[in-house]
Amino acid sequence: MNDTLITLLREVSANFQLRLSEMKAVEELKLAPFQARLLSVIGRSPGISQLALSVSTERDKAQVARAIKELERRGFIARSAHELDWRTQCLNVTKEGKRAAALLDVQRGELVAKAFSECSAKEQDALCRTLEKINRSIC
Repeated sequence: MNDTLITLLREVSANFQLRLSEMKAVEELKLAPFQARLLSVIGRSPGISQLALSVSTERDKAQVARAIKELERRGFIARSAHELDWRTQCLNVTKEGKRAAALLDVQRGELVAKAFSECSAKEQDALCRTLEKINRSIC
């Protein structure tokens, strides 16, 4: 039973990531799926550092650095110095980046709604509580 649960969790995650990469906004904005993911994370976490972004996306620093460089070149994000640590740069979305991130977030919300359309609010709440318990027990 436990192996089935782990397999299902992995499949749900993989399918969700696949559907995110197929979103119309990704195509419209001409972003690679990973760039779109980074833009969304930066939009939801203003001032995030490149290292924190690397950790939160579970990607190596070089991959993140290349994607950030491209997002910056295209005007979606800007870097600024950290107030307390001159070695750290904070990442923020620009006006254009906010528009793009908002579009991505709307379509992500639509995907989430579709994914949970057959689950009642009570079932969704129970799933969240169960996953939180599992997460706490393995951290």
